[in-house]
Amino acid sequence: MTEIQENRTIGLCQKILRISTGVILAAFALIIIVTTISTDGWALWVGKTLYYIIVFQAVISLGAWYYRTQLEKTIARTEGD
Repeated sequence: MTEIQENRTIGLCQKILRISTGVILAAFALIIIVTTISTDGWALWVGKTLYYIIVFQAVISLGAWYYRTQLEKTIARTEGD
């Protein structure tokens, strides 16, 4: 991988992490708002859906973080040689 590709890949990982963080925060806020407004069946359905969105985004964030850290370790080893 060239240095430009490495920087683009790390930048993409950072963008994924920022977007995932925003989605998680928005989902938490929406859960609070929806459960404050109502406890009907639709609120339960929306809350569960938002919960699964949070879990999905957490897994994506963890994967992007892991890939980025492994890439950075590889870059450090390559530059050290």
